[in-house]
Amino acid sequence: MGADFVKPDRASFKLIDTEAPSFRSLRADALYRYWQSRREDALPTRADIDPAEIKSLLPYVLIVDIHRNPFRIYYRLVGTAVVHFSGLDFTGTFLDELAFDICATQDLVDAYRIVCDKRQPGIGMAFAQLNHQTALDVEYVICPLANAASEISQCLVLEDYVAKEGMDIGRLRLARQA
Repeated sequence: MGADFVKPDRASFKLIDTEAPSFRSLRADALYRYWQSRREDALPTRADIDPAEIKSLLPYVLIVDIHRNPFRIYYRLVGTAVVHFSGLDFTGTFLDELAFDICATQDLVDAYRIVCDKRQPGIGMAFAQLNHQTALDVEYVICPLANAASEISQCLVLEDYVAKEGMDIGRLRLARQA
């Protein structure tokens, strides 16, 4: 494997239980603060989100639909930066139809399920390795969106790609299974 390939390592996820969580990604922090500003007394709805207000974040944004019985995640919108780094435009696809390189599908399903069940946003981190040295972190924030019946029907998500110190993220390419 060449030096420009990234191999998966491990991932983590937790609910955000403070008003000022610690993000590594300035973009994830900005999306979370925007979601918080739309909250008022209840969870925001999709109609509360104005893409023009988060224009600089849109390449990193995903909107997912939550399907129930069975619980499934449907990617309604996938930003161009996410497409670039994943090497795949998975807009219009269910999560369980995909296999990601840096995060197990079941880990992502579990993250979405806990966000929906607890009605709280969450923060995750996937770690990638380059030649046995950690090279790239993928930080993501999942923010629930309610429908008119106050059920979680969608999530506003942001993924950001943070290079480790001394790494040029532009040279990295995610490894694909053969």
